[in-house]
Amino acid sequence: MRSFSVSMRILNPLACGVFGVMLCTSSDVFANNGTMFPAYGAKAWGMGGASIAYPQDSMASANNPAGIALVGDRMDADLTVVDASLKSEFGPNTYHANTLAVSPEAGISKTLNEDVAIGVSLFGQGLQLDYEKPVFGTKNMRNKLTQMILAPTATWQFKPGHYFGFSPRLAYQRLDLAGADGLGVPYDGADSAYGFGFSFGYLGQVTENLKLGATYSTPIWFQKMNRYESLLPAALNQPQQAGVGLSYQLNSNFTVAADVLWINWSGEKVWGNTMTEGGTLGQGNGPGFGWKDQYIYRLGGDYKINQDWSVRAGVSLASKLIGDDQAMFAILAPLDQYNHVSVGATYALSKDWEATGSYMHALHNETNGSGASTGSSVSGSIDYINFGIAYKY
Repeated sequence: MRSFSVSMRILNPLACGVFGVMLCTSSDVFANNGTMFPAYGAKAWGMGGASIAYPQDSMASANNPAGIALVGDRMDADLTVVDASLKSEFGPNTYHANTLAVSPEAGISKTLNEDVAIGVSLFGQGLQLDYEKPVFGTKNMRNKLTQMILAPTATWQFKPGHYFGFSPRLAYQRLDLAGADGLGVPYDGADSAYGFGFSFGYLGQVTENLKLGATYSTPIWFQKMNRYESLLPAALNQPQQAGVGLSYQLNSNFTVAADVLWINWSGEKVWGNTMTEGGTLGQGNGPGFGWKDQYIYRLGGDYKINQDWSVRAGVSLASKLIGDDQAMFAILAPLDQYNHVSVGATYALSKDWEATGSYMHALHNETNGSGASTGSSVSGSIDYINFGIAYKY
């Protein structure tokens, strides 16, 4: 207990500083599995997001709460730079949005004893675009959604090599949507809301070299935003999701990991209601984005070159989120880049400090409108650069 208290006395000022800066400066981001990032944690970014059965840092609870059990005593602080190049067409007009955004994340983990570990992660997601000209009305169209999620986590080893993790999710979101006056939604400034949910996870050593992971997260239920009640059919909840993963250690230096993740976008009215749902804007049966449930398949490899260097590569492939008949409202959130490739590396600065860099590219895609969306289209590609610094105490 003495070593634990000494460690926390050293870390508390640094931890408070990191989390304080994140809460004050968290910017709008451009996520890509819907409004969610394709990866969380500097090392997972380099593996295409594969992480459910392969936790590598204290951001593990964002992917599978049980992973905190295996990452040891450490603190991580990451920064993701997002560079998105987007094009939308509506009728005879073409609109461009070039987005450069920054999103921070951080985590702390601590092993209390052989069976219990705790941690906390903070991560962001959302979207940002600004066409700098009117699209649906007379005002310049812009849409900025920021979500920050705080995830305190505890894990328990219920039998040797098998862990259960639990993580409440405390969340804040802010929406600033302008330029929808042509849809009957006057601009009255940004609005914000608080939300909560839960996440559960399992991680187990199935054989000497094989690990199995599974995780489930409830929706994050947010308060309704009153300033956008004439536009949104319900609260802007984050949907439930579930995933399973495997990791296999081929030898002492090389590990491969694979995930399958399901995100229930169609289960939330804002995301799942179609443009032709039947009701008017703002009603429970009114139009939404018409997003389909997503199935995401991730595969990554991690190779340790020597004591100082590790390198990674990965790929993430996702099912189609936006149908062609929903392309018109996709102009507000053109998140139709479904496939990603990534690389990354970690360098040990000392026995206590390490630095990680990762690059991910979301491949270009185009959605051309049909049905009620005829004459509309969205397209674009996105680059992510993630840099993380970690202290192992």
